[in-house]
Amino acid sequence: MPPSDFPDSEAARSPAKLAEAVHPAWENLFDISPDAILVTDPQGIIRGANPRASELFGYPPAELLGKPIEILIPRQFRAGHPRHRENYEAHPRTRQMGAAFRLSALRKDGAEIPVDIMLKPMDSPGGRVTLSFIRDITEQRQAEQAARQSDQLIRSMVSGIRDYAIYVLDPQGNVKTWNPGAERTKGYSEEEILGAHFSRFFTHEDQERGRPAELLHLAAERGRIELEGWRVRKDGSRFWANVVLTVMHDDTGALTGFVKITRDFTDRKRADEAVMLQLSSALLANMDVSKLLDAISASIREVIPHDAATLAIVNEDATSFAVQFLGGDQDQLHRGRARLPLEGSPAGKAFFSREAVSLENLDAAGFSVDAVQHLTSLGMRSGCWVPLIHHGEAVGVLAAARRTEGAFSPHEIEMLTQIAGQVAVAVSNASVLRHVSELRDRLTQEKKYLEEEINLENRFEDIVGDSPSLRQVLKEIETVAPTDATVLIQGETGTGKELLARAIHRLSPRSESTFVKLNCAAIPAGLLESELFGHEKGAFTGAIARKMGRLELAHEGTLFLDEIGEMPLELQPKLLRAIQEREIERLGGSRPIPVNIRLIAATNRDLAAMVAEKQFRADLFYRLKVFPIFAPPLRERAGDIALLAQHFVAVHSRRMGKIIESIPDSVMTALTQWPWPGNIRELENFLERCVILTRGPVLYAPLAELEMSPADEESSAPVTAVAAAAADPTLHEAEVEHILRVLRETRGQIGGDDGAAARLGVKRTTLNSKLQKLGIDPAKFR
Repeated sequence: MPPSDFPDSEAARSPAKLAEAVHPAWENLFDISPDAILVTDPQGIIRGANPRASELFGYPPAELLGKPIEILIPRQFRAGHPRHRENYEAHPRTRQMGAAFRLSALRKDGAEIPVDIMLKPMDSPGGRVTLSFIRDITEQRQAEQAARQSDQLIRSMVSGIRDYAIYVLDPQGNVKTWNPGAERTKGYSEEEILGAHFSRFFTHEDQERGRPAELLHLAAERGRIELEGWRVRKDGSRFWANVVLTVMHDDTGALTGFVKITRDFTDRKRADEAVMLQLSSALLANMDVSKLLDAISASIREVIPHDAATLAIVNEDATSFAVQFLGGDQDQLHRGRARLPLEGSPAGKAFFSREAVSLENLDAAGFSVDAVQHLTSLGMRSGCWVPLIHHGEAVGVLAAARRTEGAFSPHEIEMLTQIAGQVAVAVSNASVLRHVSELRDRLTQEKKYLEEEINLENRFEDIVGDSPSLRQVLKEIETVAPTDATVLIQGETGTGKELLARAIHRLSPRSESTFVKLNCAAIPAGLLESELFGHEKGAFTGAIARKMGRLELAHEGTLFLDEIGEMPLELQPKLLRAIQEREIERLGGSRPIPVNIRLIAATNRDLAAMVAEKQFRADLFYRLKVFPIFAPPLRERAGDIALLAQHFVAVHSRRMGKIIESIPDSVMTALTQWPWPGNIRELENFLERCVILTRGPVLYAPLAELEMSPADEESSAPVTAVAAAAADPTLHEAEVEHILRVLRETRGQIGGDDGAAARLGVKRTTLNSKLQKLGIDPAKFR
């Protein structure tokens, strides 16, 4: 209640007329005040409260009256408040709002709110009272905190930006702030530059003609200016700077200073100058279309303001464009080439009409959404397309687009058309040179592959043998070779499947082209796709250069896939598609590459069983099994063993510089009777070992190796070297002596390139088994 409502006989003594005039006004002000008003006596008891106080603190008026003021004080400050109140009562005075206190009040619901308080002592008929005007400043505090956070964020951002020099100038041009980017760009530390005039960043010529003051004047007039020009670093070196100068004003509109942002554009300046001076030669000399993009973009940007530019080249299918964005952020958003149809697109209209197409509003131009989505998705609203014409033939379209609506001016269309003329020549030349480059790469890689093939000893000069089963296979080869049919050669390991594949190639119309082989079991699954299809530079970690795959190398020739049964399931659909569609894409590439190959596959596995067990794709199996050929095992070609033995002995003795004139009948009989589970490969390896052991003109053969099966060898107890020699002194002495000599030379080392196994021409496991049988401990030679 108002102070005049206090019951006091002295109040009646006030002049009646004054009371009548003041009382209603005071009461009205008390009730409608936007601030909470509390009336307290010297003991801190609340004697009056206006409606706003009740609303602010959440107490009904009746609950406030008669309560100590401390109920509105937060608990952590409540104990000390009586002392402050007593001090105030001893020295009453008016305390204005906005004093340097961070005060808070306690609501009935326990919530604390920030407040500002004005205290006013006042005499009333009932004695002296204190009026407390309390204002809720929650929103003010929140605004202050937001402002502090925003200021801190801005300061952090400015300090963290190192590619831009960002600093503040006072109205006279003296440096007030300095960020790390400014120190990096201009070379001055903060201690050196604060308070200095910014004119020191200008060239001597600019200083003499008053350029710094001129820029401050222009910025003050316009509010913001942006320009480029030469600036000077601390060490005297010059750099081309892009500068933005913005004016700062206070709340009254008075000029308080300038914000200056500078970026080093020296590299861009030099690149632009180089492009403008040598544009024609640069475009004509460039082989790679992708490397033309920056030069083309820079040329367009010099003469035509735009927000995006694209180069569309007609794909080989002649029904679509490959669209590439030129420079800027759009290039980051569209790393791959977008494909657009020729029909129904602005680019297609320009291509077919051979005239420029300018659209003021892409959304209202009448083209389908898909035809312009690559531009509208970036916020482009208008565009201009001009055809690329070279020697009377359209090869693509050059386009520029903007985020604002409106037509391109005739001058801009003319300039874009002139640039398109140069670009058309460059694109045509680049396309031709790219094909030449790819052909050169192809020939280089074919040469490298063939050299590797030659270096790999091809131990068969021709197919050796005259058995009925072999003659049947050769007849099948003669039948299928002249065709382009896919051939699947099946047979056990070591039966000479690759030799049969080479025979098919030599007898085919593709014999003048390359025979390329790939062993699917010899390459890790993760690398097999790259070996088969090739990859572009950067397609994966370690892809430091472009590589052609075996499919591409075999173009117009024959591809032999050995051990096809080992190909991973996930790769089989890609191979099937390549065979059927006759085109591939390198890993990391987007351009289809035609491949015309004759495929020959080989396997020692039962592919039909693998198909039944879901280990091999049925569709690929049936595509491979167009013409199956079965390579017979050596045990079914016993009549060919003598011819093969003579052939291998001649080949290896010639390679080792030995003269071996004959093979003993006992050796030939043993060779013929042995089942040769490893087939021709096992026979060749055994005879190579025989040539190594032979010292005279008659072939020496360690026939003991052919006297028992590998299982029998494992179960056989070892005998001493002396006992073995005694059993057959003529047969074993030479063998044991040769093994002992090699062990001495290698100091007991079995494996490795310089080990005994490599020198003897046998596998490490075979030699270990032999040593165990002979009772020889290689450790004694170390």
